[in-house]
Amino acid sequence: MRKIKPLNFEWRFRPDFQKSYLESDFEGTGFEDVMIPHTMIETPYNDFTSDIYQFVGSYYRDFEIEEVGKDQKVLLRFYGVMVSAEVYINGNLAGSHQGGYTPFHFDITDYLNFNGKNRIFVKVDGHEDPDIPPFGNVLDYLAYSGIYREVKLEIRPRNDISFVMVKTDESISLKHDEMALNVRVEMENDPGKETVVNLNVKDEENTVYEASYNHVFSEAAQIDATIQGITRWDIDNPKMYTANIKVFMEGTLLDETEVKFGFRTAKFAEDGFTLNNRKLKLIGLNRHQSYPYVGYAMPARMQRMDADILKYDLGCNIVRTSHYMQSDHFIERCDEIGLLVFEEIPGWQHIGGDKFKENTYLNLKTMIRHHANHPSIVLWGVRINESLDCHDFYEKTNEIAHEIDSIRQTGGVRYLKKSELLEDVYTYNDFSCENTSHGLENPDKVSERLKPYLVTEYNGHMYPTRRDDNEARKLEHALRHLIVLEDAFSYERISGAIGWCFSDYNTHEQFGSNDRVCYHGVTDMFRIPKYAAYTYMSQKNPNDPVLEVASAMTPGEGDRSILPATFIFTNCDYVVAYMNGYNLGKFYSEWKVFPNIPHAPIVIDDFIGDKIRENEPYKIKIADRIKDVLLAYNRHGFSMPLKYKLKMFDLLAFHHIKMDKAMDLYKEYVGNWGSVTPKYRFEGYVNDKLVKTVDIAQPKEAILKVLPDAVTLTHKDTYDVVRVIVKMEDEYGNIRPLARDVVCVETSEGLALIGPNQMALMNGAIGFFLKTTGKKGKAYTIFRVAGQQPVKIEFTIA
Repeated sequence: MRKIKPLNFEWRFRPDFQKSYLESDFEGTGFEDVMIPHTMIETPYNDFTSDIYQFVGSYYRDFEIEEVGKDQKVLLRFYGVMVSAEVYINGNLAGSHQGGYTPFHFDITDYLNFNGKNRIFVKVDGHEDPDIPPFGNVLDYLAYSGIYREVKLEIRPRNDISFVMVKTDESISLKHDEMALNVRVEMENDPGKETVVNLNVKDEENTVYEASYNHVFSEAAQIDATIQGITRWDIDNPKMYTANIKVFMEGTLLDETEVKFGFRTAKFAEDGFTLNNRKLKLIGLNRHQSYPYVGYAMPARMQRMDADILKYDLGCNIVRTSHYMQSDHFIERCDEIGLLVFEEIPGWQHIGGDKFKENTYLNLKTMIRHHANHPSIVLWGVRINESLDCHDFYEKTNEIAHEIDSIRQTGGVRYLKKSELLEDVYTYNDFSCENTSHGLENPDKVSERLKPYLVTEYNGHMYPTRRDDNEARKLEHALRHLIVLEDAFSYERISGAIGWCFSDYNTHEQFGSNDRVCYHGVTDMFRIPKYAAYTYMSQKNPNDPVLEVASAMTPGEGDRSILPATFIFTNCDYVVAYMNGYNLGKFYSEWKVFPNIPHAPIVIDDFIGDKIRENEPYKIKIADRIKDVLLAYNRHGFSMPLKYKLKMFDLLAFHHIKMDKAMDLYKEYVGNWGSVTPKYRFEGYVNDKLVKTVDIAQPKEAILKVLPDAVTLTHKDTYDVVRVIVKMEDEYGNIRPLARDVVCVETSEGLALIGPNQMALMNGAIGFFLKTTGKKGKAYTIFRVAGQQPVKIEFTIA
C-alpha cells in the first residue's frame, strides 16, 4: 500500500534566491545540476570561516506522479536541511522548517498536478539563527548549509500508521530468553470505527509471536505480550527482530508498516552500567558528523563507515552523538554491529529565549520518536551540552523524554560539579587530566553519591595533537587517553568514559588551532589514526590481536638523539623483542602503573638485554651494574638519580673502568654508533601462540600504497562515496612519517573526486573521497606521486 520514491537526483541548485525562481515556468538559468546529499558550498580542508556557507540558496526538482486515490496522500520527506527551509510545490508554500538536525515532512497532495510536471522548490537559509539551536552564542563546531541528507516522496493511506514504538523489558520469570514486549501504535487520522491491529514479530527466518487485537483509535493502541525463545540484542550478538503491524477496518487493510528492534535491557545505576543484567564498562568516543570539503553532506556508506571504525578498528562499545541527532544510516549501523549510542539534542553551552526553548522541545520530541526503536540507543541527552542549570527548562525536557519513552534513562551533559540533577544519569565532562599522572576526578566529589555517573568528555582541547606532530607529543596524547580509561576502570561508580573525540573537525574562529581545526580527535578528518587511537584499539578482545608500536625507533626523533622508552599498545599476553636478531627477552604489560585497564601497554626501555654479560670480560654483577648505569644515563643524562651516580662512581673508582671505555660501551650498546643500523622485531603472543609481528628499522625504500575501502559502489537511491587512503610505506609495511610527497589524482567517467585533485601526504598518509556520478559499469582512478609507479584502482559501479 505504501510506495516510496527517492528524490536525490536531478536537482538543480543556485547559491542565491529570488522570488522569480518560484514561478512554475522558470527555466533555471544559472543553476547547476546537483545530487542529494548536497552542501551549498564545498570548503577547503582548513583555513576558512563559517561566513563561507552562511547564505541563502535555491534548489528545485521537477517530477511527475501518478494519480492517487481519495484514500491516499503524498508526503514529501526531508531528513536534514541546514539551517532552515521553505518548501514550495508548484509555487505554493507547502511548509517551512527550522533546525538542521531533525527530519520533517509535508503533506503535498493538494498542491500536486497529476497530469504533468510538478516542481519542488526549496529555499534554504544557511545563516545561524539565535532562535534555532545550537546557535545564539559562540559554537565549537560548524553547521554546514544545504540539503545534506536524503529526500523522498511517500504515497501513503490517509489513515496511516504514523508512529510505532516497541519497548522491551524483563518478564516476570526473568529468563534470559523471555522478555515482556509493549508495542504502541498511533494513527495519523482516527478511522472512527473499531479496527483490528495485527502484530507479527519475526527474526530473519521465523515468526516468534503473532496476535490480533481489537482497538478503537481515539487513542494509541497499546499491545502487551510476553515473548519466549528470543535472543537478546547485545554488543557481541546484535540480534535484530522485525515487528510487522497491520491495521484492518471491516476486513479492509488500512495500512501496514514494519519496524526493526532488539530485545534488550540497559540500565545506568550507582554501581555502573548493565546491559541485559551484565555489568559493562563503557569505553567510547564522541562523534561529529562532519567530513573534509562537504561538511555534513555524505551518503550512507560514509555514515556507516564511521560506526564500523568506532566498533571494529577502535574497539569502542559506545559513541556519543555530539551534539545533535545524527543520520539514520549511522544509527542503523550501530544497531547492526552492536555499538551503543548516547544521542542528544542540538546545543552548545547556550540557552536562548522562548522560541529557542520551543525549538529544543520539538528537537527532543522528533529525535526520540524518530529513533525510539533502535536498540543501540541507551541514553537520551535532554540538556544543552555544557549549559548552566535551568530548572524549569530541564524539568520540561525530562518530562517530554519520559512521556515518550518510559524505558530509557536521560542524561544531561555538563561541566559543573554538584549541578542540579533532573536527569537520571549525571553525565559529566571531566577535563581534569592535565598530564599523565591523573585521569579523572573522584565521582563522589562531582555529584551526589548513589546516583548513576557517566563521563562524557575528556582530553580534547586540553592537549590538541596533530597526526604530524612529533613522537613525544603524539605519545603523551595517547597516554592521556590511557590514564583516563585507567581511572574509569578503577571507580566502580563510573559507568564509563566517552573521550573527546573520534576525529578532528573544522570549527569557528574562536576555537581550534590557527587554521580553525580542532585537532582533538584520535583520528584526523580522514579517519586516519593517531597514536591515541592505539589506546582504544589495544582494549579489544585478544581474538582480534593488536600490536602497535608508538615509535619509529629512531633516536634522532628524541631529545639528545636518544631513543626514549618504547610504548607498545597491545592486547597480547606478552611481547618478545629482538634487535638485529638478538633476543632481548619477554616483556609484559605495565600492571603496576595501569592495574585496572583490561590491557595495559608494554614499555621497553632496555635494548641491551644480556649482551654486556655475553660480550664483555666482566663478572655478571659488574656487567649488570654497567648496564644499569648506561640505561640510567640514556634516560636522564648526567641528571640521573643519585643511586645510579653512585654505581657509576663505583665502576670508575673500584673496577677500573675508564671514562673512554665507558663511552665506548655506551656507543656500542646504547647509541649503536658505528655499528649496524638496528632492526627491531616485536612479536606478540596470546596463549603462547605468535599472533602478530611488527618489524621496524631505518627505511631504505619508499613504496606507494593506495587503499580503497571498497571497489564496488552502488548508484541507486542516491550517489555513493568511497574513501581511499594513500600511504608512503617502507619495506617493512610501516608508514614513512616524514613523507610529504604530493599525490595527484585522475578519475575516469563514472567517478568524481571530492575536494582538490592534488594533496600532500601528512605524516606519510592522506585521504581522498570519490563519488559516483551516474554512469554505471567500470571506472578507474589513477594516483600519481613523483618517483613512483602510478597506481590504478578499478571500480565497479552498480
